[in-house]
Amino acid sequence: MLALDHLLKQHFVAETRSRVLIFTANNEFAYQISQKFLIPAITHQTKTKERTAVLQKFRTGEYAMLVTSHVLDEGIDVPEANVGIILSGTASQREYVQRLGRILRKTPDDKLARLYEVIAKDTVECYVSERRRGATGESR
Repeated sequence: MLALDHLLKQHFVAETRSRVLIFTANNEFAYQISQKFLIPAITHQTKTKERTAVLQKFRTGEYAMLVTSHVLDEGIDVPEANVGIILSGTASQREYVQRLGRILRKTPDDKLARLYEVIAKDTVECYVSERRRGATGESR
């Protein structure tokens, strides 16, 4: 959570126009982050009406950050998002590309987007991340 805290401060303070999407592997972790950092969460348990309202507030800038589990990986368009933070992702290259796609939407101002993947040192996550980035042609 320390790395997340650092990234959120960096983008919330340094770039007030940043819109941050935080991706987690499960609902429990999404809700923990939501409570700790007072960030709205969207999971598969979020009712459609609430999900629509939260996404609208994110689009307009009323909410600068949003945490989600897998529910926003596909089929949702949020071109306002310009920062993605992946916490506890999976080995799936497809999931990684889908999450990257949430922040790489064409906008009139050709925004700069950043994707962070937070991994634990000396764990299998390091190997998985390296392998996935190699497969997508991405560098460090």
